[in-house]
Amino acid sequence: VCLSFHITEMSQDPIAPHSAGISAYMSVHSATNLAYVKYFAHQDTAVSATFKSINARGFTVEYQLPDGTTKDAFIDFKTPLTKREEIRPVLEGMAKEAEEALGLPSSLSGPPPIAAIAKSVYATATDSYTPPSSEVPLDTFYPCNPGLAVAIVAGMGAVYYFSVSTPEDIKTLPLPVQYFHKIYPHHWYPIIWKAASGIHVAEGVVALGICLRRGWYSPVNVAKWTISTVLFGFGSMKKLMKHGREVRHGIKKD
Repeated sequence: VCLSFHITEMSQDPIAPHSAGISAYMSVHSATNLAYVKYFAHQDTAVSATFKSINARGFTVEYQLPDGTTKDAFIDFKTPLTKREEIRPVLEGMAKEAEEALGLPSSLSGPPPIAAIAKSVYATATDSYTPPSSEVPLDTFYPCNPGLAVAIVAGMGAVYYFSVSTPEDIKTLPLPVQYFHKIYPHHWYPIIWKAASGIHVAEGVVALGICLRRGWYSPVNVAKWTISTVLFGFGSMKKLMKHGREVRHGIKKD
């Protein structure tokens, strides 16, 4: 019974799905993390600290001692958090409390560091957080919207045809297609085709990496996500990101 309750409680944790991005952001604030450890975890001899994870009850900081050994400290919040918007003010308040008590200057004042923002964005995009009990199917595939898929294929097909055709060939096409062709100079189309194809292949590689990192999908669905993203680019990538958000938050959206 206790185990069942623990799993249910964890699956409903409103903060854990955001742990990757928050932890990546906070990992840049080394002085703040060290203050957390020294004050709240009472590790006065710690020489460095790294923010590792966060959930509704508190956060984990890994710290290093003078002899080189590393340990983890879990620091509890005074009150469990209930939504993402509470994370920043609580962490800033705890940092202020710790730094004032230790006689240290404020380390979170000023604009957010670019490095912290970049790390947070990357960590959030590649996060493979899996709740202990997901109400959203993990091993699934969302096809690209039919209308968008047709538009992408038509656009890519037109660019390819323009790239291998001569100006004389273009003159034999219907007038609307000729007008479409005139958007760019004719000699640009081979370059546009190569660039667009390269982007689609790169997106497919990224999709493959996301699928493998998540570890949710069968080989068949990994292949579907990868091939779909190569063919339809951002149209399929949006669906892959959507599935990740649904799993993390436990809500399936139409």
